[in-house]
Amino acid sequence: MNWRLMTFLFASTAMLLVPGCASPARIIGVDSDEALVTISELDPADWNRAAAENIDSLLASGALRRSDGKPAVVMVSRIRNYTTLHLESQILTDKIRRAILQSGQAKVTSALGAGGNLDLAVRRIREKDSDDLFNQATVPKRGTVIAPNFSLSGAITQQTIYQGRTEESYFLFHMALTDLVTGIAVWEHTVEILKQGTYPLF
Repeated sequence: MNWRLMTFLFASTAMLLVPGCASPARIIGVDSDEALVTISELDPADWNRAAAENIDSLLASGALRRSDGKPAVVMVSRIRNYTTLHLESQILTDKIRRAILQSGQAKVTSALGAGGNLDLAVRRIREKDSDDLFNQATVPKRGTVIAPNFSLSGAITQQTIYQGRTEESYFLFHMALTDLVTGIAVWEHTVEILKQGTYPLF
């Protein structure tokens, strides 16, 4: 083999084996055009959109307003995951909790709930009502926790289809507000997100 050809092949192979220079890490906006967009996953922008549209619908519906004028108390219940993904639904519920509180339309309880929406300290501190280590005058009494009027629950579902090299994923974020006295859903809303992309041939 010609030595020049051998030199060229060796140099080309070496270049392929040398890792490229990595881009330095940097902070970008969640809704930035530079943010990564996937087909079969949920990206931060998807969570933001699902939360924002559900929040806008809930607050505009008037469902949180009580006839006696007192602020309603909302319990954030379970968000069921019917997708093929491992999802941290608390990303969604945290945004909704904050929005409800900031709206002034209702309060949110931490005494009941699912996952990170439940604060076990509410019950545990009351278990110290016979512990002589604590000044009993400072221990919250039983029977003082306010029960919620409403439960906010939901579900995330996914359908994925393929056509040749093109993949399309359809996500639905469904939320419902249930009156805990009557068991009747007083508000429901669904946010739909459709994502599509074509994979390269090679």
